[in-house]
Amino acid sequence: MVSLPRASVTVDDSAPALAGGTELCCVLAPVATQADAVPRQYGSAADVYAVHGYSEGLEYVAHHIDLTGRPVLFVGLPIATAGTIGRENTSGRTTGTSVTTVAAGGSGVLSEHDGVLTVVTGGTIGLDQIVLDLSLDGGRTTRRVRLGTANSYSIPYVGVTVSFAAGTCVAGEVIHTWHGSGPRSDSTGWLAAFTALADQTKLFRSGILIGDLSTDTEASALLARVDAYKTSVDRATFFRASVRDRLPMAEVSSTTHRMTGSPTVVFAEVGATGDTLARGAGSFTADGFATGDIVTVSGTASNNITTAQKITLTSATVITLGTDDLVAETVACTITGQASLTFVDGGGSSDTLVRAGGSPGSWLDDGFRAGDIVTISGTAANNGSFAITALSALTLTVATGSFASEVIGITVPTITAGETHVEHVAASDTEFAPVDDAPRISLALGRARRTSPWSGWFDRRPAAWVDSIRSFQHDLHVAPWQKDLGPTGWSLLDEDNNTVEYDDRAQGGAATAARFGCLRSWANGPSGCFVSTSLTRAEDSSQLLLTNNQAVCDLAVNTCQLATENAVGRNLVLTPGTGKASVSALRTIETEVNEALRLAIAPQSEGPRATSAVWTASRDDVLNVPGAVLHGTLRLNLNATIFEISTTVKVS
Repeated sequence: MVSLPRASVTVDDSAPALAGGTELCCVLAPVATQADAVPRQYGSAADVYAVHGYSEGLEYVAHHIDLTGRPVLFVGLPIATAGTIGRENTSGRTTGTSVTTVAAGGSGVLSEHDGVLTVVTGGTIGLDQIVLDLSLDGGRTTRRVRLGTANSYSIPYVGVTVSFAAGTCVAGEVIHTWHGSGPRSDSTGWLAAFTALADQTKLFRSGILIGDLSTDTEASALLARVDAYKTSVDRATFFRASVRDRLPMAEVSSTTHRMTGSPTVVFAEVGATGDTLARGAGSFTADGFATGDIVTVSGTASNNITTAQKITLTSATVITLGTDDLVAETVACTITGQASLTFVDGGGSSDTLVRAGGSPGSWLDDGFRAGDIVTISGTAANNGSFAITALSALTLTVATGSFASEVIGITVPTITAGETHVEHVAASDTEFAPVDDAPRISLALGRARRTSPWSGWFDRRPAAWVDSIRSFQHDLHVAPWQKDLGPTGWSLLDEDNNTVEYDDRAQGGAATAARFGCLRSWANGPSGCFVSTSLTRAEDSSQLLLTNNQAVCDLAVNTCQLATENAVGRNLVLTPGTGKASVSALRTIETEVNEALRLAIAPQSEGPRATSAVWTASRDDVLNVPGAVLHGTLRLNLNATIFEISTTVKVS
């Protein structure tokens, strides 16, 4: 059967490698608006915002264009996993009575951030001109927010609204902190994106996926799409992506709620159990109370409650107690509640820690996961460190014999989980080890901060962003980790100038050894954040392990592809009696292809992209048959990239 006329180029990196690409970066990003997987070229972040609204992809584009001056090919994808609010803490509100609620919008949280809300000018919600300080970068920078007499504030861009219940705010109190996770796309969106990319004709040097990859399964799914893009439409490229983050560490949300207004409460003594509190106006449900809460009562003559017992919300106006014994009384008082934590001794089965009540949060949203070592302090009987064997939204499971029975409020203990940088690298290495012999994907580990050209926050962003942007600041053959390129302009430091993010130098090159792109400092200066390595998942012995070599390879592949396609359909003079093309006919094609390659790798502003590239047509193909195939070999000598300099000092 005769097939569609075409040319193809296959890379064999066992010999000196090949090359390909252009100066365009392809950005795959989950977006809340116009998530149609259509590739669009943009020259400004404002243009992206006009079509897709705010997203982490917009933030990448803003950094990319600000630092490189180059456009991007942007593909907006559906949000598969919405960003969530987690690790909430309201313990800083000690005097104010207004309960704050932080909630994501209909599309979820649109960008990873760490929120801090502080009262500058206090007063009564709805009556006084309240002024707040807001931070979305963990307190590194703040902005003044004039709430006025409103009872809610929609934070620009990130898809989060803060609501204020009736009550007071007190100046100086940090009334709410939280962590917002970013959204993610999935393999369905990636398939749609690459299908659309195949239907257009723009080439791009490399691409970047916005949103972390959590598992090797996800990484393999992305790799499959990039590989298929090469084999199905003969376009060579590679993609950068980020592995899951280590920081911020998982920490249980710690929030409370309070009865609003000043309703009269009727305390009823029913019997040994089941006594009730009934409010004359308002709604416990609307105030955030729920079955499973632990409540405290103050301001009564005989019915103040301070013990930790869970309640049942019988109706919107009635709370039913357990064994707490009440005295008949009608009075205006203060009732506060918080979600409960129940430590369950499973006997011969696994022990569990169960969240319940109003706004209990979620172990998953707070960043915990199965396999973590969770550390608990502040309890009467369950302090210690325990391995999480299973996890759902409300139930954390550990080994039998770990917990003693105990019920406490969620604000009482400190519950955290996390990992050291070494543990993070080791866990990531194990997780992504199956993604091997794969030069068309680059996985990066770590984070760094830079002030956003769009939002102005000093955000933490993935190392893959830094690596990608540094590569597009220079010609494609230049290694992003070349030291004399200077610092990247990003930061690995905290507010006290201590290193807090992953630094490959400080960690002995652990991430590089595991084939992750990453960031570093240099011991002898200059100070600042540098790209440590920029690696694909090719084997260690392959020259395509280096992303700059892969970029040159892709350029040569695509150049050769276009040049050889131009020879498809030509008539060739044959050597009589052999069915093989004459040498002169083949040399005509070779001259055309090699001239295209010469121009592609010729010295640019930063020198030649490769040492040499020569395409040679086979002299042995029989071409006087239907569906004739002319084979060729492209031999590319890549430039050398210095990885290490070792000097011996001889003293005499």
